[in-house]
Amino acid sequence: MEKEPLIKLTWRGHETIESIPPLLDDARQIEIILPANYNHSLFCVLHPDEPPAQLEEINASGGPEILAVIATVKGLEEFIALARTLATAHIEVQVVSPPSVIIKPAGYPKA
Repeated sequence: MEKEPLIKLTWRGHETIESIPPLLDDARQIEIILPANYNHSLFCVLHPDEPPAQLEEINASGGPEILAVIATVKGLEEFIALARTLATAHIEVQVVSPPSVIIKPAGYPKA
């Protein structure tokens, strides 16, 4: 069975987090689209050393540990469960603006 190139999910908290692990076998990339009002908070936790007047354009990537950072944002705490579930998985997580979280196998081309 060939994998879907991209599965897009709208953020619905716990429901979204629970749906991701089974989808990892079905998709090359999973994109979680977050509400726009999370952009500022995500920018602050992912780029803490940027000056306050900085354009808040997010482009951060890493392994499953970046999900734990995202989970420190109020309203996104559910990401800690996904961080624990994927802790040993060979995946890459990319967070971009407008606020989206992209999960893909490590080494897959960036969005």
